[in-house]
Amino acid sequence: MKIFSALLCVLLIVSSGFSFANGNSKEVKAAKIIKNANKVEETFTSRGGMEGWTRVSFIIDKDGTTKDIVVFDYSGKDRYVKKVTKYIRNLQYSPALVNNMPVASAQTLFVKHTYSEAGHSEGSVTPAFAKEYQATIDALSSPTADMLNIKKSIDNLVEDHTKNLNEHALAAWLKSIYYYKNEEFLEYMRQSQITVDLYEHLPIAILAKSTVNLFESQLYFGNFNGAAETLSRMGSVSGLNLSEETYQQFADALKAAKATGSANITKGQLSHLGAWSQTYDSSIFKVKVSQGNVDSVELRCNDYQQKYIEGWENKIEFPAQTSDCILLIRGDAGSTFDILEITS
Repeated sequence: MKIFSALLCVLLIVSSGFSFANGNSKEVKAAKIIKNANKVEETFTSRGGMEGWTRVSFIIDKDGTTKDIVVFDYSGKDRYVKKVTKYIRNLQYSPALVNNMPVASAQTLFVKHTYSEAGHSEGSVTPAFAKEYQATIDALSSPTADMLNIKKSIDNLVEDHTKNLNEHALAAWLKSIYYYKNEEFLEYMRQSQITVDLYEHLPIAILAKSTVNLFESQLYFGNFNGAAETLSRMGSVSGLNLSEETYQQFADALKAAKATGSANITKGQLSHLGAWSQTYDSSIFKVKVSQGNVDSVELRCNDYQQKYIEGWENKIEFPAQTSDCILLIRGDAGSTFDILEITS
């Protein structure tokens, strides 16, 4: 018998400090967890059970309760959607403050679901996973790689042998290689993000490569807020040993990318759950669907939340009082879109 533990790893959180909007300074203090009413759950599992992860966006109301919970990406098991929704509902926060006044705010979390008495992931991969993983790596390295058969092998690896977070991290790395070679670059960026989010479960060499891959793809697709977060990780993760000179080179690359003519376009793709979320700070923008269907565009900000089911293809404007905004876009799974900043 093992103990279920949901570990929260915050990806996007508003920090205390000053936020500037339309020339006005605001003192913003982030919402903080003050009570966790979740009970430890016992579950019967074999070899540590099925571990996994979820990404979830939610609103923290003025009274510190959580609402409007949306799981926008996951490792493929529906039970974790239910578990993380319940988990977030049982959290109580001290609300965010803007100029010392409580306001509703948004938060996005990456949540790792582990099964172990110690509350952390099982520490190794199984021989069956290792064998299939290496066979797929070898197949991808072949100049005559059969991409259709490789995709089937990856799907089988994930379905049959990917049980713990170490295996999820390596499977995401494997998928990122596949999608790059298959020229599906938005999914390549997503898998690189998953790999980096599970950094504690990766060998340093793979983590270093996947972090650079993620950063470069974020620059390519105009996701500069995401690239800034990745850059911050480069300088803080133990073991990467990034020199100041190398860090500055990445920072300069981010600055140069922001200055290009295409800097006002951010490209995205809805997950298998039909959703996408990212911090966003341009004041006026619109969304253009490239392929598929978008149902709604939602702003989740300090002191302002608004869902648009129409008009988002023409113009959305942030109200003057907003700060620290997160975009949540929903529609058909796999749909692709451009977020276009309107500058005039």
